[in-house]
Amino acid sequence: MPESELRHTDSRALLFDAGIFIGALLRGDPRYAEARPIVEQARRGLLPACTTISILCEVYGALTWEKAVPRHSPREAEEAARLLIEPPSAIAVLGEEPHLALRTLELAVRHGLTARRIHDARHAATALSAGVKDVYTYDSDDWLRFEPDGLQVVGPPSTLVRLGRVRTP
Repeated sequence: MPESELRHTDSRALLFDAGIFIGALLRGDPRYAEARPIVEQARRGLLPACTTISILCEVYGALTWEKAVPRHSPREAEEAARLLIEPPSAIAVLGEEPHLALRTLELAVRHGLTARRIHDARHAATALSAGVKDVYTYDSDDWLRFEPDGLQVVGPPSTLVRLGRVRTP
């Protein structure tokens, strides 16, 4: 996909969910061809992207999972996650302040989240508290529930096509 097609049209930051990074890092992942250039553009500052500490932890977990292709050792997974955000990368990491615990719990209750879905509420609370409204995700079902709270799934292109928000050429 040409770089010009991936440029974000406004200056607001894009929250990158774990699947964007995982797809970009695992050559055996079916999302690799789309996700890799998106992440590289964000690292170069062409897309104003951010993420959270907990999303990076999900990336580490996915890379070290026994069915990852290729499976990363803990050292390799740490290096891959670090390179996503370490300068000269332009991808920002949002803080996860203590007050976000209450916002996380509020969102979890409002949306009836249970078990592991609490992590989705934590990601959403962190983004909303930082003023980030736009989300890039392959797990749109996890994020669509937060659109009434002010978040919006805006990419990547394959997600928008799947959601019927853009048409294929």
